Amino acid sequence: MASLRKTWGTMRIVALPLTRAPPPQRIITYYSFKVVPPPAPPPPKESQSSSWLPKEGVVKWAAYKVDSTWSGWGKAETGSWRLRVFEFGERFLDKLDFEEGALKRIDVKQAPPTNVPADLTGAEREEAEAAWAKLEVPLFYPPSVLSGPSALSELRAFLQKRIPQHNKGFWTYLLISPLTAPFMIIPIIPNLPFFFCAWRAWSHYQALRAARHINGLLENGKIVPAADTTLDAVYADVAADSKEAPPADVEKDSTSKPTMIVTRDSLGHAMRALEMKPDEAKDVLRACEQAANRIR
Repeated sequence: MASLRKTWGTMRIVALPLTRAPPPQRIITYYSFKVVPPPAPPPPKESQSSSWLPKEGVVKWAAYKVDSTWSGWGKAETGSWRLRVFEFGERFLDKLDFEEGALKRIDVKQAPPTNVPADLTGAEREEAEAAWAKLEVPLFYPPSVLSGPSALSELRAFLQKRIPQHNKGFWTYLLISPLTAPFMIIPIIPNLPFFFCAWRAWSHYQALRAARHINGLLENGKIVPAADTTLDAVYADVAADSKEAPPADVEKDSTSKPTMIVTRDSLGHAMRALEMKPDEAKDVLRACEQAANRIR
């Protein structure tokens, strides 16, 4: 429906299980969330020259400034405090939960809404209701590893875990931030503790907001499982090397340990099939390493 794209963007979710585990243990899954925004309306002519605000919005402008500043620190002179902070930060990012990184990439404002916007009236509301009634967010999954019901069940468990975790993280770092005020008296060097706490609070908030949004779509029945056989290539190589492993639907001893069902090389199939950008490809490999460390 044409009005669907004009009102809000479209979305797709891809589930890539990283481990196999017997019930009641949960498997570890990497979720790729992609939002395609609706066509942007042309800005009013008078605002093009008179507005002092950045056209992409203050939040996106600030995020770009932070990213460019951080990248600049990575190119700082060897031995400088900026480079040392950058190197420490990169090591910390590698340890940051990959689930948080995947969630906070979601632009909730451009994603399909969890319900019809309340500010719409008349014919505009009727059109939006008709579009929302047909709205479906596909949840693609590898049929050799998951079934449709299990894909939905795993996504629901994922959200039930992440929502309280990010809610706690947001409030914790938000309340700690004022305690870093004494560091402002140190000359030359920025108040890094404050910026760190503020960044962690913002990161948790972005992930929390996204997780709640996905959960709203799920609870309203808008997320629909869709088998994608092209994703089976991610698991084919590992399965061939582990022929003694039972199929995913075979009951196993609940005391056995979870096992990895992907490798860095096999995930290359997913990167190509999903046309992942470098940042997301890096996140997938980080997820593989973290999953391996968690089950050791």
